[in-house]
Amino acid sequence: MCTVSWTGRPGGYDLFFNRDELATRAPELPPAPAQRDGATYAAPRDGDHGGTWLLANEFGLTICLLNDYAATWRPADTATRVSRGHMVLACAAAADHAGVTELLQRQPLARTPAFQLLALAPDEGALVMHWNGTRLEPRTRAAGLPLLSSSSFDTAAVIARRTACFGATVRSPHRPAVEELAAFHRQHERGESAYSVLMRRPDAATRSVIHVTVRPDQVGLRYEPVRWAMHRAVMLAPTRVSLPRSRPRGGSK
Repeated sequence: MCTVSWTGRPGGYDLFFNRDELATRAPELPPAPAQRDGATYAAPRDGDHGGTWLLANEFGLTICLLNDYAATWRPADTATRVSRGHMVLACAAAADHAGVTELLQRQPLARTPAFQLLALAPDEGALVMHWNGTRLEPRTRAAGLPLLSSSSFDTAAVIARRTACFGATVRSPHRPAVEELAAFHRQHERGESAYSVLMRRPDAATRSVIHVTVRPDQVGLRYEPVRWAMHRAVMLAPTRVSLPRSRPRGGSK
């Protein structure tokens, strides 16, 4: 239950991510710098399983995950199920698309529910990897738009509505302005709240909005928690993390 969009610029890009989550899930933990396999990254954390839905690393690579609610496959043994958020962390030291693919292939996918994983790199653009329970393979984005969305409720209709909203918000769908993406990720209609980008249902709501900025010398992450006052979203004080951007050491991980 999430929405991600992005736009490129010379030497980098901007990416926005709304995390939608069930009310029964534990509170999120704000982002903080961390290290994995010698690489520095910043990521918020899931309060239940310790994984994450998004990270940005020192190489300017952002990795984020959306659940695939359209897939009917589920891991057979729930006792040994692996949280999808750990797939993102497993790729924290990757420097490029090849590194992400290699690290994902090493993971216990047969014990992991279906997902889409987006890897956005400054010099390579977007890679979407799809795990459907049978295969891990690249997925083509609808109409090539810089947009992905998911929902456990009325999946196809929600995605269609958000895609239409994207088209109505941005003037150039394949090269949106940063201000347009910021407005898109705050789109909320009280009467159609479940279909909104900044969404709310009785059992779920948008928990946070993240803005990743990648520039030639710096990687930034701005995390805004969302508190709901009845049907009104209140954006709380943001947490900001900044990492010096580095060149990959010895190629992709």
